[in-house]
Amino acid sequence: MAEAQRGTGQLQEQKKGLLIAVSASVDKIISHFGAARNLVQKAQLGDSRLSPDVGHLVLTTLCPALYALVADGLKPFRKDLITGQRRSNPWSVVEASVKPGSSTRAFGPLYSQVSRLAPLSSSRSRFHAFILGLLNTKQLELWFSSLQEDAGLLSLLYLPTGFFSLARRGCPSLSTELLLLLQPLSVLTFHLDLLFEHHHHLPLGPPQAPAPPASPPALQQTVQAMLDWGGRLAQTLRGASEETPPGPSAPASPPKPGSWWEQLTQASRVYASGGTEGFSLRRWGSRCPGAVAEDAQGKSLPTDAAPGRGVWLGRLFGVPGGLTETESGTLKSRRPSSWLPPAVNVLTLVKRVAPSETPSPPEELEASAPSVVQTQRAVRALCDHTAAGPDQLSFQRGEVLRVIATVDEDWLRCGRDGTEGLVPVGYTSLVL
Repeated sequence: MAEAQRGTGQLQEQKKGLLIAVSASVDKIISHFGAARNLVQKAQLGDSRLSPDVGHLVLTTLCPALYALVADGLKPFRKDLITGQRRSNPWSVVEASVKPGSSTRAFGPLYSQVSRLAPLSSSRSRFHAFILGLLNTKQLELWFSSLQEDAGLLSLLYLPTGFFSLARRGCPSLSTELLLLLQPLSVLTFHLDLLFEHHHHLPLGPPQAPAPPASPPALQQTVQAMLDWGGRLAQTLRGASEETPPGPSAPASPPKPGSWWEQLTQASRVYASGGTEGFSLRRWGSRCPGAVAEDAQGKSLPTDAAPGRGVWLGRLFGVPGGLTETESGTLKSRRPSSWLPPAVNVLTLVKRVAPSETPSPPEELEASAPSVVQTQRAVRALCDHTAAGPDQLSFQRGEVLRVIATVDEDWLRCGRDGTEGLVPVGYTSLVL
């Protein structure tokens, strides 16, 4: 006996949670009407077309709470003359409550109106529309009271542990508390659109957790096809005799050491860094010992830079003061104009004779100067320049110098007022 009483007390506590949800929803609806100062404003706040907030409140708070209350303790199936068994839900309770002979048959017109609404395709949306209609006609409290009094309907649809069964048998206070909670709604005036949920695209039921983002099927198929193609290409490169037939069921195995994907990654590192460290594949073409030695020398260049030679990357871009090496291995100094290269169009117009592969001594350049003399050519100085040696020519910005010969890509032999000398190309511009 004590255990039965203890079990009944636990059930009552569980049903209290359903009533708390109904009470919270009713309080929110009453607070919505609390801003009205007169009957006209109260009627406007209850019209879902003029005040959509009331429709949202009813459909997101009151309807889910009443749906859970009616669904509590429902039998999974109920008998039917045609189908044999039909799955039970709160809309099944509404259908059973309006049958002839039932105490709630007065709600038949509302049931017929909701049933004829084609946009309401689910049982939950039809139940919500039925609740909205009960609020419009101020019969919500009456429908629950009539449902509680129909003992035959409760025994047919509900288990003994359901809210209505428990309220009828041993805990009548549950039914009384429910009617007291719904009573304030019968005093308010509602004009709710039965298709409000359909027109405003409100979600049905409690909010669900967002599903983790998944890749589109087309993208997954493309990636799988690329993996299969890469595997077959790797087998071809390794000279495999048997190929795996492509198919969606073939599992994609991770790349093994030395596979095609890893070789491709290593190759990209090689071309990005300019070296061959960690690259297992041989480069295309024959390799001679001289080239191998040259590669080894190029690899050790960044780390074996001696003091006084400067940073190798700086020498690569022609930093002033840096030293470069000739083909014979000797060091030569760059002229001062190495940091200011001429424009491409200047080189195209000024350079008439291709420079020789090996640098010629100054004596040979002076001897060959008359043979490359071009007439009617002049350049204008872009800046001041002071000669750094007897073979150079000093000039001021804006002076026009007569071009006698092209020495190399960096220097011109120019004349002015009977004086000749070398002039940096980068300090001048061509005068057409």
